Amino acid sequence: MSSRLVKRQVALFVYLVAAAAVLVGTDLVYFDETSAAAPQARSASESAASAQCELDDSKTPLQDQGSSLVGFQDITEGSNASGVTVVEYFDPNCPHCKDFHQVMKKVVEAHRDEVRFVYKPFPLRRTSLPEIQALYVAAQSDKFSEMLEAQYARQGPGGIVMKDLRAIAKEIGLDPNVLNKRLEQNEYRNQVLQQRKQAVKIGVDSTPTVLINGHFVESRTQECLNTFIEQAKSGTLGGTASG
Repeated sequence: MSSRLVKRQVALFVYLVAAAAVLVGTDLVYFDETSAAAPQARSASESAASAQCELDDSKTPLQDQGSSLVGFQDITEGSNASGVTVVEYFDPNCPHCKDFHQVMKKVVEAHRDEVRFVYKPFPLRRTSLPEIQALYVAAQSDKFSEMLEAQYARQGPGGIVMKDLRAIAKEIGLDPNVLNKRLEQNEYRNQVLQQRKQAVKIGVDSTPTVLINGHFVESRTQECLNTFIEQAKSGTLGGTASG
């Protein structure tokens, strides 16, 4: 075998290994109904790599402090007494969203009386649509949190099938037959897809994504989120603060 051929084979092997390394651990999605973008799941460690609390300066803050993102059909919690709105984009099948949910629960508990929290389901894959629609059905009966917790508990690579959604409904006090019927009617499908299109347009390209008064958050630890909320309350959000 010639030395030139050996070098080519070695180069090809190195290329294939590098390509595999890029793909492993990256949750890429091609959801052609709304966008050709490839959103991905993002771990909390990626957004808290330094000792500082940082906003995502690569994305333009919304001019209206995010108010245009909030509609009457949105799932909300808390109060807008302080004029601060926290928006979370998530997918119930995203492992990083499941982990981040534990952080958000503590932040919500600490600021429930003064901050409005808005939950925006963002399907990374088509298989997430039934689960997301089930969240909206549950929210109509004030069972959103219970439905989301149960979905995260059953999270798997293939999503949750209707049998599991019916079981969850029964567990949390919803009529499984009513849930089944409303999902078959795709009652919230267009809403979810339009919301996803809007999110991609403003720069959402991974889950979880958090915006505080229209600013994209990079550092998503509990301490940093608390810091950003306090800055938003004082009107100083928009720079970098110590964590």
